[in-house]
Amino acid sequence: MPERDYSSVPLAKKLGLLTTKPEQREIVLIGAPPGFRETLGDLPALTFRTRLSPKTALVLCFVRSLQDLDSVIDMLVSSLPREASAWIIRPKTHHKPGFNENHVRDAALPHGLVDYKICSVDEDWSGIKFAWRKELR
Repeated sequence: MPERDYSSVPLAKKLGLLTTKPEQREIVLIGAPPGFRETLGDLPALTFRTRLSPKTALVLCFVRSLQDLDSVIDMLVSSLPREASAWIIRPKTHHKPGFNENHVRDAALPHGLVDYKICSVDEDWSGIKFAWRKELR
């Protein structure tokens, strides 16, 4: 199967921000680097927050260490609405963060979060998208 080139796809589309339903317009940014919101472009139909609520549709969590990862997993387990999904975004391995995508999966899977999409956010960050297992929704 030929490899697909997603380099020209806008980041907001890769992350699923352009396909949210009208009733699912609340996006939460956790730990985003300075200027990240601006890289997404003009998205007037979306509401960006820094805390989860029952209306949260999608969460973008930036983690920089295993300690950050543990904190984010704890927060998602206790507060992520059952219909919502979450991107866990980590530094790419060339930054030598001390953990990789396997650590992210190993932290999330035992709690009922399953991964179903991966995305290169930019030259520094890579993300894995998670949702609750069907039987937990």
